[in-house]
Amino acid sequence: MSHTSSKLIAGYRGTVDTWECDQMKHMNVQFYSSRASASLAHLLNALGLSPARIREERRALKYRDLRIQYMAEMHVGAQMYGVSGVRAVKEDSIQAFTHLYNAVDDTLSSVSEFNLVYQDLDNGEILNTPLDVLEAAKKLEDPHEDLYCPAPIKSVVMAAKKMEHMFETSRSAVDVWECDAFGNIEISNIIARFSDAASHIMGSVGITRAMQRERNLGSAALDYYTEFLRPIRMADSLVLKSGLLDRRPKNFAFGHHLINCDTDEIVNCTTVIGCYFDMTARKSVPLPPEYSSVPDEKLLKNQL
Repeated sequence: MSHTSSKLIAGYRGTVDTWECDQMKHMNVQFYSSRASASLAHLLNALGLSPARIREERRALKYRDLRIQYMAEMHVGAQMYGVSGVRAVKEDSIQAFTHLYNAVDDTLSSVSEFNLVYQDLDNGEILNTPLDVLEAAKKLEDPHEDLYCPAPIKSVVMAAKKMEHMFETSRSAVDVWECDAFGNIEISNIIARFSDAASHIMGSVGITRAMQRERNLGSAALDYYTEFLRPIRMADSLVLKSGLLDRRPKNFAFGHHLINCDTDEIVNCTTVIGCYFDMTARKSVPLPPEYSSVPDEKLLKNQL
């Protein structure tokens, strides 16, 4: 590990298990998020928010928004490590990040950039960050200009408003094993729902799994931007509605609304950019022609 700045917090070290890899033969996006969550927990502890304190006070720093980029594939048996840091301490939030690396050669595999707000874990109310947490964050504050920071997302961004041409891609309830120690859904289990939705969206375009196999095509997420609008708690009933947001010569963009079935509120709003790639060469290829047949008026970007 070459990233040894005193202002970086080591948060994860491990390997990629067989059951964490999908049909594309690389680690699935949800498991990147589980490792980033582990790293974030170590950062929170360094800021004075220990698990015991969070359990007692029922308050913690939570994602307000999250940007994830996937930079390089990780395969079965790959060794990984993660570090987190604070880029900026703001009046109402803390801007921070987690980088996940291939431990063999320090290749950057995934980047998570996010803004944290201090939140009541039971009702979602955003509160003033405690002074001791702010002071600890300021001691770690560093723009880390030597580390990669994503440019603005290259897509229109999904909005948290009801739209036409979205359809149901998942219906579920939040199980106890999907939650963190404080009763809120763990981010990896939100990302898992989006991952599952991808096949349904591709199917709506006319791409089946059989067609992908015949054409030796894989698909991969490249970029996520997600906003956390309401708490998602154990036993909440959820429906995911999705649609094709945009298309470009080599990329697609999906839009997702995760909705609480009891309140009909959009609790999470997410934009996903992805691509297709040759399964043998592991290189991206042009978007399949089926995407061109989708009428322009059905692209969600036209409602933004």
